[in-house]
Amino acid sequence: MEYIVTSIGLSLVQGFVLLLISPLVAGIINKVKARLQKRQGASIFQEYFDICKWWKKATILTPYTGGIFVLAPVVYFMTSFMAATMVPGFLTGQFSMGDAFIFVYILALGRFFMTLSSMDAATSFGGMGGSREIYISVLVEPAVMLAILINSIRYHSTTLSAMVIDYNEAFFTVSAVLACVAFFLVMLAENSRLPVDNPDTHLELTMIHECMTLEYSGKLLSLIHLGSYLKIVVFLALFGALYVPVEIPLALKVLLGAVLIGIVETLNNKMRLFKVRVYLGAAIVLLLLAIIAE
Repeated sequence: MEYIVTSIGLSLVQGFVLLLISPLVAGIINKVKARLQKRQGASIFQEYFDICKWWKKATILTPYTGGIFVLAPVVYFMTSFMAATMVPGFLTGQFSMGDAFIFVYILALGRFFMTLSSMDAATSFGGMGGSREIYISVLVEPAVMLAILINSIRYHSTTLSAMVIDYNEAFFTVSAVLACVAFFLVMLAENSRLPVDNPDTHLELTMIHECMTLEYSGKLLSLIHLGSYLKIVVFLALFGALYVPVEIPLALKVLLGAVLIGIVETLNNKMRLFKVRVYLGAAIVLLLLAIIAE
């Protein structure tokens, strides 16, 4: 009993640690992109200043929005935080509070509420962003499930702690490499990164996730961005712990993953919306091949 209480406490501490460093990881991604584009770019701590700026501003609500509009950012942030407490191999060692399928559906819950809020605002751009988000999620979630299935077959368990790469066995296999590449592609789509979405633009006809945040301001906007930053760190940590077959510290894997995202986003343009299904279809094919190889 004492071990379980200690492990749960470490999981909560881990969630706060990942929350604390999440704006820094987002700043590193932006800094890498700026350097590769031969720009000086903002400081890697700029996201901290932005969060503080939004938090200090007033939250403006119209009389046409309901409770879902206010509740959605809180749910989105809390689901990202709950996912952060479930990542194994960071502070919690081999302990994880949840099942891999619970992890996926917790994040899906946050996406669901954000989509509802985009429709609750009753704006054309919000509705467009919500419909695009659902379109992509229908393609992303099967790919995430397949990635989990590979680890379930390999380690005979669906708990995240049991899926951590075992370096005492043969871990650098064809199946592991295919799953690693496919999960990275899915991670970009799940976090609305290039080439699926461009988080740096506010061009209404092309953006997806940003469409759903146009009506937000103040503390609610800061919660949405904090949840987005935390979600990226969670996926990078999960990517490093479960899929990167290189025996280095997990924190270093997260840092290298952030640099890799910056490089990939610099080398790619945003694809057309209807090409996203081809992109995610390729990831699903890689995962199916990984299952066969397993």
